Parts: sequence; structure tokens; C-alpha cells
Amino acid sequence: MTKNGIAGQLLRVNLTHQEITKEALSMDMFIKYMGGRGLGAHYLTKEVDPKTDGLSPENKLIFFNGPFSGTMVPGNNKINVTFKSPLSNTYSYSLCGGHFGPELKFAGYDGLIIEGKSEKPVYLWIDNDQVEIRSAEKVWGKKIADTDHLVKEELGDVKIQVACIGPAGENQVKFACITSGVFREFGRGGCGAVMGSKNLKAIAVRGSQDVEVADPEGLMELVEGLYPIFKKSAKAQIRRIEGTNELVDDINNAGFMCTKNFTEGVSEKNKEFEGPVFREKVVFNDVSCYACPIGCGKNSAIVSTKYGEVKLEGPEFETLGLLGTNCGLTQWEDVLHVSAVCDALGLDSISAGGCVSLAMECFEKGILTVKDTHDLELNFGNGTAEAELLEMIAYRKGIGADLAEGPAYAARKWGAPDLAIHSKNMSFAAYDPRGVKGMALTYATSPKGAHHMVAPVFGGEMAAGNRFEENGKENLVRNTQLNFVTVDSLGFCATCQNGFSRPNQLKAFKLVTGYELTEEKLLYNAERVFNMERMYNVRNGFSRKDDTLPKRFTQVPMPSGESKGQVVNLEALLDHYYAAMGWNKEGIPTEEKLRTLELSEIN
Repeated sequence: MTKNGIAGQLLRVNLTHQEITKEALSMDMFIKYMGGRGLGAHYLTKEVDPKTDGLSPENKLIFFNGPFSGTMVPGNNKINVTFKSPLSNTYSYSLCGGHFGPELKFAGYDGLIIEGKSEKPVYLWIDNDQVEIRSAEKVWGKKIADTDHLVKEELGDVKIQVACIGPAGENQVKFACITSGVFREFGRGGCGAVMGSKNLKAIAVRGSQDVEVADPEGLMELVEGLYPIFKKSAKAQIRRIEGTNELVDDINNAGFMCTKNFTEGVSEKNKEFEGPVFREKVVFNDVSCYACPIGCGKNSAIVSTKYGEVKLEGPEFETLGLLGTNCGLTQWEDVLHVSAVCDALGLDSISAGGCVSLAMECFEKGILTVKDTHDLELNFGNGTAEAELLEMIAYRKGIGADLAEGPAYAARKWGAPDLAIHSKNMSFAAYDPRGVKGMALTYATSPKGAHHMVAPVFGGEMAAGNRFEENGKENLVRNTQLNFVTVDSLGFCATCQNGFSRPNQLKAFKLVTGYELTEEKLLYNAERVFNMERMYNVRNGFSRKDDTLPKRFTQVPMPSGESKGQVVNLEALLDHYYAAMGWNKEGIPTEEKLRTLELSEIN
């Protein structure tokens, strides 16, 4: 382990040839790409052809920590995985909190690249310097919690960190996730399907090495000064109490909370899921990821007349929105149950909810009947039927096999393409862009499909009071996109921005690595990474024609609530955004922009 916050080592595992190699990783790479997401962009661009089939052995899972991982920097628990998405056919990445990333760093690795495909089910065991590929025959077919338990039991250590897939990943459902610590996910884009296509069931990690930083005393002093800031932050404190579900109140009242497959933006019944109610009715204690001063995770439980006792960590706001309000659920017992089912199967809850709500709208409109649904009454609000459909998706049974391909595929097959709420086959998050126009650009221009955390601008728009305006949103989205490249690369949780400002992030970078990174250079690096992601898709044939929203948002006014009458003028938004990015009218980075960012070689 080096003395500048990095391990200086990359672990590469080729499952086809059962080869394990270790490669040196220089500090220069962290200066240029910052870490996590940035290094993922570099290696995917370098090693995986953009036209590669997402489920082929040629695809790779490229895990990288940031330089903050495993240090005392607040919230330094986010590890990034980069891959070609089988869902959207685009560049993709996903982040996971919890403890898996720091444990990999403690084992002596900044990154891990999984390539090829095993002939039989296996799992990877990383025990500091000792790395081996083991048979996973005993755990293949198991759900998430059972897999986690059995792997730890076989290895004889309950403190090991395990990242694994469930039945959804094994069956290559295109929005299957990779789950760490039973309830923390690498969620969006289908990385679990990629892992399943490689016959890799789990990655188990145990590390015992120290992470040494350039200036430990200085870093300690900085961190000690940050904690009072977190305590004074109103946003940090409400999230500590109510978790991410503190968002329900404002967003539902503002009229852009996903409801019944985005046919509505507000419901009186959604108030049942507001943060204070969540805290009072189902939360029994708080959970924190590694080194987090906020602790927004919540353990929840309910004794249900329909399902018996239901216990889990969560649900987070996006899960509550997509599996809950967007499917018309109104009771906590149903929301907790479908969330637990989704967790156990290893499904991305946002895409799963988007697919279920699509099926529900099709059922209510008579496009699907009980003959199609295997007698499921898929009306909005039917939590029991929703849970059964989630099982059908994970095991590719009946219409579940259609939905396993993503909402766009299923809707086309059923003759209802306009009812699928997606961009690039990835389901929307909880925010209806008719009520918060910047999110329209976030969804349409995200490199991996409609993912909110590429640029979650809704909070800024609400604070500014200009959420219905379209002028000027190009700069808000661009700046937020670049900010999140830095956050995702440095490797700390976005929630911790509420007490960890950019100047202090730059101070921390110097104290950890010994290198001074100016804000100008940081943003240059971020812009470079974001354009690399864009060019990966351009080289696969993507352009303006793919930066789309469903007609529901561009042609159908919001029917009621505080956002009533709103639609999105996407074409005007795109024109201004492309100009701000230095891209041409087709959304392709210009030669001048690529030359400025030293990216001419990937044109």
C-alpha cells in the first residue's frame, strides 16, 4: 500500500482461462482520471469495443475505488463499476455504498476487472494477497441473503464483504443488479446480468491492510472541522432522521411524484409515505455505510396481515416511488413486501417498478388480459400481484420474460410503445420532468439511459423557484453532470456534499494523495470523462435521435396538481444543451472540443 491514499494495484481476473494477475496502477492515473468513475471510463474505452454485446464474454465488469476510499474522509464508501449495458446497449456505470469498496481497498486493490466467462458457476475469493476462483455450485440458484450467508459460512468469517447476484442476474434479466451486504446495490444498467452471463455468482473480499495518506495529521484536522458542519446542515439532519424518504413531501406537493406509471404527478394517498410517517410506522433503527457521518439508511419492519413479518433495510425513496406510488400502492405492508421481494431476487428496483407499472397500465387499458398475465389481476394498487410479477420477471416466466428485456421491448411487443416510460430502455426515476424541466435533460442526455443521479437537478430547480422554466437549464444540467463525475470518481457519497464542500474536497485530495488539484483541473478532468462516456455511445451509433423522452412528457400536459398543464419542449432544451457542451446539433462532440480535452484519438 502506498502512502498517498491508493493501493497502487489493479486485480484482473480472466474467468475463461482461470487466470489471476495483478497490475501496477500509478498515482498519475488518479491525477488524470480522479478514480472510480473516471478510471472506469478510461478502461472501458480502452478495452471493450462499443459494439460489444453486453452479455458476451468480451464485456467486462470494471470496479474502481476513488482515492478517498478507506480513509477518514466522510462518506468515502462509494465504489464504481463500469460496463457495456445489456439493457440500454450503451456505456454504463453504477455505484454502491456500504462496505464492499473500502474492504477491497483494505485487501490491497484500487480496482478489479472481471473478464471472460467461466464454464461453470464460480465465485471469486479475495483474501488480501491470496486470490482464488471457487466453485459456486452450492449457491447457484440462491437468493441474495442466502448467498451472502452461505459464502460467509464456507469461508468461515461473517465479517467478509460479499457482492453477489440473485436469480435475476443468473437468468440475465437486463436490469439485474449486483448486491453487496444484502441491501446495498450496484443498481442500474444491468451489471447483475453481465455478472450472470459470466457464470460469476459472487465476489467475496477480506482485507486487513492500512490505507496510508500523505498527511494524516492534516487530514484528521480537516475531518474534525467537517463534523460540526454536518451537524449544522439542515439537509443532512433531516436525512439522518427520515432517510431519503424526506423527499416525498416536497415532490408530491409540487406535483411531480411518479404516480400510476406517470399518468399523475400527485396523490393524497402518497402522503402515507412521507418521511415522518415512514419514521413513525416502520423504521426501527438507523444504518450507516462505511465512514458516513449522516446515516441515512433505515432498517424497517412491519407485521402484515397479508405477508406476516416483513423486515429489510429501506426502502429508499426511488424504490418507494417506482415500486410504490408508481404502481398505485397506498399501504406500507405492500411497499415493504415488494421491496423485500425485489431485494431477494436481485432486481434494480427502479427499472423493476417501471416495468410493473407499464404492465399495470396495459392491464387497466385492456391491452393485457388475465390470459396474458397468468390470471394476475394487475390493477394499480395490487401489491400481491406486483410481487408475483416480480418473481415472473426474475425467472423469465410468462410476460415476465418480455419485461426482463426492459420496458421498451415489452411495450413494443404488446403494441403499446408509448406507454413505456424510459430513455434508451432505462426506466425513469421518481421525478416527472413535466414538473421539473431540468430533469428532462438529465434523463435524455444521460450516457446510460434515464438515470437521475447523472445530474439530480430537481432540488436546485425547486430552491430557485424556476422548475417550469426551460431557459438556462442547459448550464444547470451541464454543471451538475460535471460535479457528479467528480463525486463519483473521488468515491464519496453524494449525500455528504451537504457538509463536504468543493474547497474541502480539494483540500482532502491533497492531504490524501500529496498532490494539489485545482478546481479548474478537477472540472477539466470531469468534462474529459463525461465526453469519453458520450463518445463511447457515439462510436456505437448513438446521437440526438436517441436523446428522447416518451410522448407522455412532450405532448400530454400534466393533468392535475401544482404542475398541471406542463409539458416538456425537449428539442429546444437539447439545442441549448448541446451548444453549452460544445457538441454539434446531433449531440456529437466537435473535433475542437475533443482536441481541447485531449480526446482526438477516440473520435
